[in-house]
Amino acid sequence: MNFNREEFLRRMLHGFISGEGGEEKVKYPSDPSWSPSVDIIETTKHIIVIVDIAGMNSKDISIMTDGKNLKISGIRRGIFHPGEKKFHMLEIQVGSFTRELKLPARVESENRSATYENGLLKIKFIKASPDRVRKIEIE
Repeated sequence: MNFNREEFLRRMLHGFISGEGGEEKVKYPSDPSWSPSVDIIETTKHIIVIVDIAGMNSKDISIMTDGKNLKISGIRRGIFHPGEKKFHMLEIQVGSFTRELKLPARVESENRSATYENGLLKIKFIKASPDRVRKIEIE
């Protein structure tokens, strides 16, 4: 199912203006996608990526890198279910997300750490040594 934000907002607004049963008119989106905010910081020895993904469980987050690119994906599940409550506002985005980022420097894929605290995912990489230039002798 593709999420159509305009249709969702139109139905939600109609339900509020008409006063007709909010639960019937406002459908909670089942699979929208969203894009969390990201900060990328470079120091002399590290590349640090911070992702704003509050309200998620760490088991629902996937992190992959090839040393130059980073792919972060996951799913944030809603805390309310249709029919349980009358919705007055739905601003917290839920559903799946994927962020694919080009890192500003090559990193050591196996030499990294990731923590998730206070809604922020922090991934810290050690920069890879620059490729050494080697002189090739002609025989």
